[in-house]
Amino acid sequence: MSSDRTITKMIIVLNDDPYSKEAISTVKEINETLSTGLKGTVLSNARFGVSGPSAMTGDMNDILNRDLNRMIIIVLIGIFLVLLLVIRSFWTPVFITASLIGSYYAAMFMLNYIFINLMGLEGVSSYVPFFSFIVIVALGVDYSIFLMMRYKEYPHMSPKEAIVMACRHIGGVVTSAAIILAGTFATLMPSGLTLLYQLAVAVIVGLIVLCFILLPIFLPAMIAIPSAITDLFSKNKVGLTIEENA
Repeated sequence: MSSDRTITKMIIVLNDDPYSKEAISTVKEINETLSTGLKGTVLSNARFGVSGPSAMTGDMNDILNRDLNRMIIIVLIGIFLVLLLVIRSFWTPVFITASLIGSYYAAMFMLNYIFINLMGLEGVSSYVPFFSFIVIVALGVDYSIFLMMRYKEYPHMSPKEAIVMACRHIGGVVTSAAIILAGTFATLMPSGLTLLYQLAVAVIVGLIVLCFILLPIFLPAMIAIPSAITDLFSKNKVGLTIEENA
């Protein structure tokens, strides 16, 4: 206790690794125990806190998770508004934004599967989701805009034919750029730092999913569906009219 007997310091040594999930959970239990245990006592107005590696790691994880969720919402809204101005269509920006979200979460799924399920690590670095989201979304938006700018060059075609033609002409450029960037991030793996290794894996998986699955398959399919539905209804209407005339 301090000399004026107003401050008490307790040193607690945990059995677990200070950076493990168990240690962080123990720190949270200490905070909850203090918060509930002091209520209704003469120390109900006392201020308390927990410090140390486990407490700092837990606070950092909470801050990064909160900031990541906030950043994802702000960035996606901003990207959607920019795409609206560039493409001048509503549903196409929705499909592009959905492809970006899909590539990011696919990268996070594979990241957790590789490093937690296969390699047996306790988890991934808190910084990896933050930085990988920025890289994947930034590159994905560029590739999507390249594709849609080429798509707008064929206004005389149906949406289905135009998106197929755009993928045929710009697909090689986007794929080559994705492969080069994936190779660039792959150079981070031999560094020996787990953070860089995980970041490289996340970005590479995100680029592969985006450039080989979502952009060439998902996005054209979503753009072609409204046109296909319209054609289907038109054929049914024509067939019905012929039958009525007959």
